Amino acid sequence: MAEKSIGLAAFTQKKVPRADAPTPSEATPTSAKRRRRGTRETVALSVRLPRAGWERLHQLAISEGESIQTLAVRGLNKIFAEKGLPGID
Repeated sequence: MAEKSIGLAAFTQKKVPRADAPTPSEATPTSAKRRRRGTRETVALSVRLPRAGWERLHQLAISEGESIQTLAVRGLNKIFAEKGLPGID
């Protein structure tokens, strides 16, 4: 049995198709696969902020008596309005 490549080697070595692997024509078409993300009425979104930025945003939310969610949607709506597009809420 051949050793499995790990790390960077796994991405740099050419892949040899296995004899038992389905050919692309036999594989399930992408459109037939069931999509899971973004299919519900509400879609979750993660945003990464530096710690200092999050602290400022958190303090603003507290002082405004709003949630970070509400502030984010308000900000996104302003961007859409600047572009002449309808808001998201």
